[in-house]
Amino acid sequence: MKTTTRHLCHNRRAGRPGGRRIIGLSGWRAGQRRIAAAALVVLALAGAHAAVAAEAWRIASGAVEVRCRLTVGGSFNIVTSAISGTLLPSTPDGADYTGELRVDLIALDSGIDLRNSHLQDTYLEVQRGPEFQSAVLSGIVLDDPLPASASRHETEFSAMLALHGVQRPVSGEADLRRRDGRMQVEATFSISLDGFDIPPPRYLGVGVRDTVEITVTFDAARADAPSGDTR
Repeated sequence: MKTTTRHLCHNRRAGRPGGRRIIGLSGWRAGQRRIAAAALVVLALAGAHAAVAAEAWRIASGAVEVRCRLTVGGSFNIVTSAISGTLLPSTPDGADYTGELRVDLIALDSGIDLRNSHLQDTYLEVQRGPEFQSAVLSGIVLDDPLPASASRHETEFSAMLALHGVQRPVSGEADLRRRDGRMQVEATFSISLDGFDIPPPRYLGVGVRDTVEITVTFDAARADAPSGDTR
């Protein structure tokens, strides 16, 4: 009889007869708290993903200006409005962007037809194929992320530039403005022509300095908005 009593007491301490453990009320509550915390994490990640998706931008219009300084003093500009692309934030804070900005080099205009021909055929060598016909800016990273409520924001940036069959990092300054549901951007940076294997340009015996200054401006609409929608 005593042996049977000890056996039953042991089973009560273990939980249920047969050794199965009974979860107490405090344990159940702890489990519920863990489930709730996991659900909040999932919701937060989903919300961050939705916020990132909502801030994807498609280039609606823009222009590129390249300022070329001459070795004898003075300068001239090369311009084009053939710019396109889509930028998608890859981090919730909107600092890193995937996608690209693409510029059609065949559309560059220096204001003189003969100089345009020399630029495209001799220096940019656009006849060599697609990778020589466009300049592509990708992997854009803002040093200071764009605040959600800011209507204007100035920051430095870095990116990768593919030009003349060469890809190199570049950096510069950007001015971003939100207006009427759109994003207006002006970015400036400099490159070395030699760094992109572009021969030292010369025109009518006058040379162009190795460093050229590039200004990119564009107006972007939300990539997930229908055409004409500026919400």
